[in-house]
Amino acid sequence: CIRDRPMPTGNVTAVHLAPEVPTAEDTSVALFVDGVEATDLGTLQYSQSTGKIALPVGTYDIGIGVPGGDAPLLSLDGVELSEGTDHVVVAYRTNEQLPVDVFVFVNSTEGLETGNGLVFVGHGANDPALDPVDISLGADPECSTLIPGFVFGTTAPAEGLALPEGSYEIGFDLTPDDENDCADFGPVPVPVSPDVVSILIAVDENTSNDAEQLNPELWAIIPDADDPQPIRTIQTPTP
Repeated sequence: CIRDRPMPTGNVTAVHLAPEVPTAEDTSVALFVDGVEATDLGTLQYSQSTGKIALPVGTYDIGIGVPGGDAPLLSLDGVELSEGTDHVVVAYRTNEQLPVDVFVFVNSTEGLETGNGLVFVGHGANDPALDPVDISLGADPECSTLIPGFVFGTTAPAEGLALPEGSYEIGFDLTPDDENDCADFGPVPVPVSPDVVSILIAVDENTSNDAEQLNPELWAIIPDADDPQPIRTIQTPTP
């Protein structure tokens, strides 16, 4: 007899890191798949993640919007899922009329040297005083610049940064042109594990664009095999 084979799937993870979206009073957003609200997934509030969502292999339009809405406010069209692929979609805040956009990362460590993890960084801190910044590595006085001149709305490095297993102190250097490479905000210890993709997202939780009211945060999205929720976020302590 012929046994039914499991349908091949790919994974999508959605993370809400857009402060005060849709509103400061209620940051709940719904996920939409092919234009239809995925009510079975519930809603996400700021700083929350869906964890991995398995979808049959295919091409999808994945969007976010107001719960109960007729259509997504923002849609990422043509996301191709092949068997075993693993995408992470991160919502971040912008200053546009529609104050949200997304970063998309591919969770793949193919080709990494043994013992290395892969790190991506996304700049979603929408304040002119944070554009650009340097991403600092290490704690005072042993500091260096990990990513220079990091511009809002971008991700870096394009191919990811391969780092040996360990804990790395990472923060914001708000004065890229001075001689001190140490963090003005942070640093926070970020664990890097072999064969794991770690995603760091810069956020400004103060949405006023007032340089005197900065509240930059660094969130780490790191799969955790020991937790049924495979994504955790780490908030950077600030002065």
